[in-house]
Amino acid sequence: MDDSGMLSESDLALVTALQVAPRASWAAVAQATGLSAATAARHWQHLVETGAAWVTASPGQAVWASRCVAYVEVSCTPGDTLEVAQTLAQDPNALTVEVTAGGADLFLTVAATDLAAMSRYLLQRIDTIPGITRTNSRIATGLYRDGSDWRLDALPVRRSVPTTLGRGVDLQGGVSPARRTPIDRSLSLQLGLDGRATYADLAHRVGVSEVTARRRTAHLIRTGTLVLRTEVAAHRVGWPVSAILSIEVPVNLLSEAARTAARLRQMRLVATVAGSPSLISVAWLKQVAQIHDLEQRLVDTIPELRVTGRLTVLRTVKRMGRILDGHGHAVSAVPMDHWRDPLVGSAGRHEANDGI
Repeated sequence: MDDSGMLSESDLALVTALQVAPRASWAAVAQATGLSAATAARHWQHLVETGAAWVTASPGQAVWASRCVAYVEVSCTPGDTLEVAQTLAQDPNALTVEVTAGGADLFLTVAATDLAAMSRYLLQRIDTIPGITRTNSRIATGLYRDGSDWRLDALPVRRSVPTTLGRGVDLQGGVSPARRTPIDRSLSLQLGLDGRATYADLAHRVGVSEVTARRRTAHLIRTGTLVLRTEVAAHRVGWPVSAILSIEVPVNLLSEAARTAARLRQMRLVATVAGSPSLISVAWLKQVAQIHDLEQRLVDTIPELRVTGRLTVLRTVKRMGRILDGHGHAVSAVPMDHWRDPLVGSAGRHEANDGI
């Protein structure tokens, strides 16, 4: 297997199956992909060891609604951008850190327990880092799509996905995040490091019984506190360009615009924010020029919509807790911890293939 070029068709199918159901059994994955269970497991282990793909657990929609999430544009003094990005990437509250071209040098996704904790992180942490000259923060008000919804759609033609691959998570009707307990927090951190860890391994790492690990994990996912997601090195699957759009739209059309954007194949993130402009979207593209086609599709659907800012990602330093190298491969991890006081010291790095 080539560790630098495009993934093979069988590996693309494997990643797609695990995007649909990140904790599916290898027997179910085999049924969906046409690989044997042993081959699927072996290929997946290679993808993880080389940092080409991984399964993590990120804050779910219920957390986005109950806690405080912000998108932050950062400007830096010339020559300091990458060092600032690497500093921020060590913060558990900074979920994603991207180096960008356009109106800002960095684009961050950050999370905290509430607005007060977010204020401490923005004012007493980010604003004090040497090399930062300006920040522009917008607090999320609604999440319409995130990376866990994005699919490669590379399963073999006419091969149906078994029902055993279903997520088993229903967020319709509204749910509240799981009541915070030390066990839930520990499980969240461990699943963030390895979303496919066995219940026996989770039980050992957290210090609970296997039955408790299974039951609490199911509760965290069912309530939308956590969402399991299969991530992949973008250039290895033919989507090497990431574009961030800031979109202004009249408030009476905001929800419609967000839903419209969320239906587009390329979208990885669509969120409404308290600020101007009021809508943020992140898309994966095959070429930089496709950003214009994407904008045109949005405007064709909602003529009142206006794109006011465009950022092109030059390098993703951290994506949902994973530290990435210059080629987009996962090399280590800083666990996402939205329960944590943002002014406490860094939780430290974990090698990406340690225990995965």
